Amino acid sequence: MSDSEPQVFQRSPVPEPLDPAPQPPRRGSGVGCWLWALLVGIVFVALIIGAVILFLPPFNLLERIAQPDYVQLDGVNNAIRSPDGRMTVIVSPQDSGQGFGVALQGVPLTDFTASSSNARAAVPSRLTPAADLYRLESTGTAPSALNISLRLPDGTNDNNLLDLYGWYPEQRAWRFVPSQLSSDGIERLITLQAPFPQQLGFFQSAVLRAHTVLVSIDGSQTLRTDVANTASIITPAGLFPLADGSLGGSLAAGAEMNAPYRTYPLIRNFSDPRAIDIETVLTLISDPTLREAHIQQLSAAAAPFGGLFVDYRELPADQRANFSVFITELGAAFRARNLRLGVVVPPAQNATGAWESGAYHWQVIGAGSDYVQINLERLNPTDFVPSPERAVEAMLRWGVGEVERGKLLVGLSALSGRQAAGGLVPIGYSEALSPVGNVIIEGDLTASGQIIPGQTFTARLDGFIASPGFVAEIQTPYIDYLDPNRNPIERVWLTTDEAIHFRLTHLEQFGVGGVAFSDILNSDLADNVLGVIANYRLGVTSEPSSTELTLKWRIEDANGIVDEIDAPLYEPLVATVSALEGNYSISAVIVAESVETVRSGVSVALAQPTPSPTPLPSPTPRPTATPTSTPDPTAVAQAQAEATENARQIAEVMAANPGGNPAGGGFSAFVPGAGSIRLGQFEYGGHVTDARSERAAAAMRQAGMTWMKIQIAYDLSGSTAQAAEAITAARAQGFKILIAAVGYEGDMVSLGDNYFRAYAGWLADVARLGPDAIEVWNEPNLDRTWPTGQVDGGYYTQMLQASYTAIKSANPSVLVISGALAPTGAEAAFPGRVVNDDRFLRQMVDAGALNYMDCLGMHYNEGIIPPSATSGDPRDNYYSRYFGTLLDLYWGTTGGARPICITELGYLSSEGYGSLPSFFAWASNVTVAQQSAWLAEAAALASQSGKIQMMIVWNVDFTYYGGDPQGGYAIIRPDGSCPACNALAGAR
Repeated sequence: MSDSEPQVFQRSPVPEPLDPAPQPPRRGSGVGCWLWALLVGIVFVALIIGAVILFLPPFNLLERIAQPDYVQLDGVNNAIRSPDGRMTVIVSPQDSGQGFGVALQGVPLTDFTASSSNARAAVPSRLTPAADLYRLESTGTAPSALNISLRLPDGTNDNNLLDLYGWYPEQRAWRFVPSQLSSDGIERLITLQAPFPQQLGFFQSAVLRAHTVLVSIDGSQTLRTDVANTASIITPAGLFPLADGSLGGSLAAGAEMNAPYRTYPLIRNFSDPRAIDIETVLTLISDPTLREAHIQQLSAAAAPFGGLFVDYRELPADQRANFSVFITELGAAFRARNLRLGVVVPPAQNATGAWESGAYHWQVIGAGSDYVQINLERLNPTDFVPSPERAVEAMLRWGVGEVERGKLLVGLSALSGRQAAGGLVPIGYSEALSPVGNVIIEGDLTASGQIIPGQTFTARLDGFIASPGFVAEIQTPYIDYLDPNRNPIERVWLTTDEAIHFRLTHLEQFGVGGVAFSDILNSDLADNVLGVIANYRLGVTSEPSSTELTLKWRIEDANGIVDEIDAPLYEPLVATVSALEGNYSISAVIVAESVETVRSGVSVALAQPTPSPTPLPSPTPRPTATPTSTPDPTAVAQAQAEATENARQIAEVMAANPGGNPAGGGFSAFVPGAGSIRLGQFEYGGHVTDARSERAAAAMRQAGMTWMKIQIAYDLSGSTAQAAEAITAARAQGFKILIAAVGYEGDMVSLGDNYFRAYAGWLADVARLGPDAIEVWNEPNLDRTWPTGQVDGGYYTQMLQASYTAIKSANPSVLVISGALAPTGAEAAFPGRVVNDDRFLRQMVDAGALNYMDCLGMHYNEGIIPPSATSGDPRDNYYSRYFGTLLDLYWGTTGGARPICITELGYLSSEGYGSLPSFFAWASNVTVAQQSAWLAEAAALASQSGKIQMMIVWNVDFTYYGGDPQGGYAIIRPDGSCPACNALAGAR
C-alpha cells in the first residue's frame, strides 16, 4: 500500500448480551468477578499496546498490512510494467531468482508530499520530489540485480539537477541510485543491485550557493594565509603506502587542526608524480590480509583528523574488482568510526562511444566514499566549451549519473598552461608571457649605446612573435608564439580570473560539491584568480576583468614616466626622442585590463652625438680550416680571444642593466634575460663537496637552485651512514637531494655477478632513507669506473635493472637516473677501455634500459664556446663539443621515451688558479665571465627544450686543482665570489 494512503483500523463494538436468567449466588463470587475483570483489563491493555507497536517504525503495519498482487518473473516472463506504463522492471534470464515476484504501484506526487510517512519524513532537505514515485515490492528469492527503465517526468528534459533516489526502510534512508539517460533521451536506465529499495523516484537537487574548495599541499610548499582563508578542506600530502600495509613518509606541514577549514591527510602512491608506485598498491589490494592491515592503518591515520583522501594512481584496468573491494571495505570501516573518506580518480574516457573508467569504478567509489575528486588539471581549456559533445560537459553529465553529484569535486589548475601533445603542461602566468622576450634597442646609437637626439630608433621584444587570441566560449585568452617566418612554435593558455570564473560558473549547472586545486599555492598566478575562487566558495557573485592583451611602451627618466605608447602585443616601438640629455629606461608592459606584466627593459642615455662615434667592436671571424683531432693552438687562442671579448662586453652591459639583454647585437652568444629559465617541469641545482656546507648552500640559493647533488661510493661494508647524513643535511638546508651512487671496479671484479645484487641491495637501503633521486653509477663507458674489458652498455643495463627494481621496491617515490656517460670519441684509441657514448647508449637501449630508469643521465663538461653554438669549435666538429648536438643525439637515440637529467654540466676556467694541466689545456682561455654567461644560457636552453627535467651544475665549491682541476669548474671562485650565481639568478 502507499505511504500516502494509510489505513485506519477500528475495533468492532461488542454486541449487547441477551437478558440472562437469574442465577443463585455462589460462594466467593464477588472476588471471582473482580479477578475476571482484572484479567480482561490486562488483556485489553496488552492488545492496545501491541496495536500501537505495530504502527510504530520500523514495522509500521500501515505500510505492510496489505498484500500486493505479485507478478512472477522468470527466464521467460522476465518483465513487468507499472500500471501507468512509465516504469519497467526486467530480470536477466540467466539470473531471475527463485519464485521471485514483483508488484509495482504508483505513489502520486501530491499524496507523497502530503504524507506523514517515514519515507516522506526522511527526504533530505536538499532534495525535492519531482514526479510520481513508484513502490517496488517483491517476494521469493531475489536475483542479484534488476534492470529498470523509468521515463522522465512529463514536460521536462534530462535536467542536469534531476536524480533518482531509492527508499531503504531498513536503513530509514533515501540513497542515490546510479542511472544513465537512454539513447532516445526520454528515460533513465538503472541497474539495481540487491538489496532493492522499496520506493524509487525522481528528485530535484538544490542549487548550491556555497561550495567546497579543496587545496592539497606538498612538503615543499608553505600554506599562505590567503589560501588558508580560501580553502574549506586542506589535504597535506607526504604519506604513502608500504608493502606491509603500513604508511611511510611524513605529512606536509602548515595545516592546523583547529582552523576554519578541515584537514584531511592525502595518501598517495608517489612523492613525485613522475615516479608512481603501482606495485605496492596492487600487492595490498589483492591480498585480503594485507588489505585489512592497510585499512586499519588508514583508519588510524584518519582518526585524529576525522578523515583522509586516497590518491592511488595509474592502477591497471584489470584491478577494477580488487580496487572496488578495497574502497567498499575502507568506506565501511570509515563509516563505522564516523570518518570521512575521499578518493581521487582520473577522468573517465569515451573513445568508443561508451564511458570507461578503468580500475576506478565510479559507482562503487561513490557509494563507498564521501568525496570523489576528478583530476582535470591537464585538460585543454577548449575541453570546457559548453556542449554535451565536449569532454568536460559530456563526462560530468555521465558522472552525475554514477556518483551523487554533491560528492563530486572537480580538480582544476589555477596555473596557465603550455599546450602539448600529452595535455596541458601547467606554467606560471609570467612564465607564459616570457617567450615574448625582453626589450632591445636598435638604430643609430653611439659606441656606448646612447640614443642620438633626433635619430629614429626601434625598441622591440627580442623573443618570439606573439599572436594573442581569445576564445569567447570559454572566456580564455591565449598566445600563439611564432618564429621569424611566422611558423607556429607553441600555444600557451592564460588562466586569468575571467577564465577561472567561467570554469567555476560552468560547473555550477551540474550541482557538483566543489573544486580541488593542487597548484593554488604557486606564486605565479594571474591577478585575482584566488579572489574568484574565494567568492565561489562563499557563493558570492564575481565580476571578473575582461582580458585583452595589449602592449604598452613606457619611457621613464629619474622623475617618472615621460611617455607611454599603446600598441598591439607584437608591434615594436619606432620613435625619435628629442629631449634633455640624461638617462632613460625603455620598457614594455603587457597589459590585461588593469593587470600589468613588465618585461625587462633597457637603460639608455640621450646625448649629443660626438663627431666620430666609435662603433661597438666586431667579433673576430672563426677559423674555417679543416678541423683536426689535435687542436691548433693558434686557432684555440683566436677563438678564445673572441669569446673573451664577447664575454667582457656582455658582462659590461649586464652590469649596467641586470637581467636585461645587451644592446647593439653582434655577440655570438644568446644572453638570457629574466624569465628565460622556464621553471616548473625543469629544475636545476649544483654538485657540492659536503651537503652541510653553508657556504655552498648560500651560493646555491643565490643562484635559484633547488637540487643538491652529493656523490657517495658503495663499499662492501654496506654502510648507509654517509647517505643518511647527506640527506638530512640537504633537507635542513632546504634542498632536494640527488645521491650519485658509485662504487669500486675492483670490488666488481672480485664479486663478479654477485656485485650487482649487493650494490642494488645497498641502494634499496639508501632509498629507504628518503632521497629525492639516485643516479645509478657514473660514466660506466670508461674503465676508470668499470672493469677493463667489460665496458658494455648491455652489461651495465643488468646493473641498472637490478638497481631500479630494488630502489622502487624500497621507496617508489625516488627518481631513478641512469648513470650519465662520459661524452667521448676515444674508443678507437683505447679499445677495451672506452666505448663511445653514442654506441654505449645504443647498447643500453637495445638491452631494454629504458624500462629501468625514470630519467636518462647525461654529462656535458668540455665546452669552450656558448651552448647555443652548433659549429665553430676550433678543436673539431665532434658532436660532444656542442651542447645542442649532444642533447639531440641522446634524445634521438632514445626516441624521447625518457626525459634527460644532466647530472654534470660545467665550464672549466683557470682564472684565479693558474695554468691548466696539459690534458685540460683546451680550456686555457675560458674566462669566469664566459663560464657565468654560458651556465645561465645552458640553463635557459635546457628549460626551453622540453627534453630536460633536471640540470646539475658541475660544480659549486670544489677547490682541488691538480691533475683533475675540479676547482676550475667551481662557480665559487678562489676570491669567494660567484658571478655564475648572479647570472643564473638574473635569467630566472
